[in-house]
Amino acid sequence: MTTKYFKNFGVKAYRFGDNEPPVLFDDLSQYVDVIDGLKGSISFATMHTIIAGDRPDTLSFKLYGTTDYYWTFFLMNDHIRESGWPIDTAEILGEIKERYPHRTVTSNDVLAVDFTVGTTVTGSVSGTVGTILKRDLDMGQLVIETVNDEAFSVGEFIQYTAQDGAFYRATLVAESEQYNAVHHYEDADGAHIDLPIYDFLNAPSGAKAVTYRDRVEDRNDKLKQIAVLKPSVVARVVIEFNNFHRNATGA
Repeated sequence: MTTKYFKNFGVKAYRFGDNEPPVLFDDLSQYVDVIDGLKGSISFATMHTIIAGDRPDTLSFKLYGTTDYYWTFFLMNDHIRESGWPIDTAEILGEIKERYPHRTVTSNDVLAVDFTVGTTVTGSVSGTVGTILKRDLDMGQLVIETVNDEAFSVGEFIQYTAQDGAFYRATLVAESEQYNAVHHYEDADGAHIDLPIYDFLNAPSGAKAVTYRDRVEDRNDKLKQIAVLKPSVVARVVIEFNNFHRNATGA
């Protein structure tokens, strides 16, 4: 993927494509100052929305008639350089399900002491069995890996018997796929709202529930908004960038 313009650069891990694992690529940050001054200039740059099917190389060809300038998108946009290329809308749900594959239950009971990570619990009505993987006590939530991804039932107890014979249970007031669980609540200005303790479903009036799925989709949508060099200037900027590289490295 390295172009001729960057053959002497150091390397750094970057993420290209549809949320692919990081790969070693030339360290663009070494010379990012060259283009930083162009991002806000209407003479050199404009905003563009990445649409379904766009990859860095195909978008470069669409805008500039060549695939050679795909790297300018990452140089011009910190957010895609850090987080990777946005995922196609048709594929985003599958990505979310892979990232959050378990069940999340919510209880207004006290969970801090008894329902610890690693505990195996059983639904009193559903009979669903699962192991607690994670706790979010601020939200009254437990993330549970269940057998065959079976669901619990709202209103039932999850329960277990400790090694000392003590019996524990907690009433479920909500249950969902992990990705559909509420991550936090926001007010009209987008600020996080703290929930009433042990009353986790009664958010203040006007509060908006934001799920884990909402957060991923929102971040992915923001990745689609990028600054691009105008076709009329891109070749000139690449030449200047290349000259700067040569002067800086003595190459």
